[in-house]
Amino acid sequence: MLVAKEVPNSVNDVWRQEHEMNELVKPVDAWNIRRIVIAVLLGTMITTYLRAFDFWPLGFADGLRGFLDLAGPLILLGVVVTLLVWLASAFIALYRRYFRRAASSVIAVLGVPACSAILLATSLSDPWVWYVVLNKSSFETAAANSISLAGQKFVVLEERDITTGVAGVTENHFVALIFSESDPAELALSIPGLRHIYGNFYRRDEFM
Repeated sequence: MLVAKEVPNSVNDVWRQEHEMNELVKPVDAWNIRRIVIAVLLGTMITTYLRAFDFWPLGFADGLRGFLDLAGPLILLGVVVTLLVWLASAFIALYRRYFRRAASSVIAVLGVPACSAILLATSLSDPWVWYVVLNKSSFETAAANSISLAGQKFVVLEERDITTGVAGVTENHFVALIFSESDPAELALSIPGLRHIYGNFYRRDEFM
């Protein structure tokens, strides 16, 4: 009789232990903050990459520039694959009713382009702005001397070739740094492709 009573109890104990272990192993529906942070870092990385090639001229560290230029499509492809994996995990989490995990994945997917768009729209992330601010005095002095000598309304302070891509396939991209104290609207009519940078400084983009 003692043996008959011990068998059911031992079976119940085993079942109870297995149930407790399953509860411990079962994923918890919690916010995936790490994934959101990675999304912000990816968005910042894309912005940094785009900003760098908008400022980095040909002729300066050509080897590194060429390597990063060719690696750009691979970097963007890796980001796209990551977003697709996160989107798939969001649907899986939603199917399993892990709503916080699903929301975290959706926020991460949307966070990468949103972070990039916000940073690209912010002038503080533009290296041209910092370049002008840090060299403002010397640029203004050079512009004043050129204007007084030539009597022009604007002065081209610097020109750069920031062409990216494969030579002969993509257009050549040239940027000119311009100083002018003229009315911006009037200046824009006389100089196509003009964009304001900071103060009396502008940039002109030409594609050939």
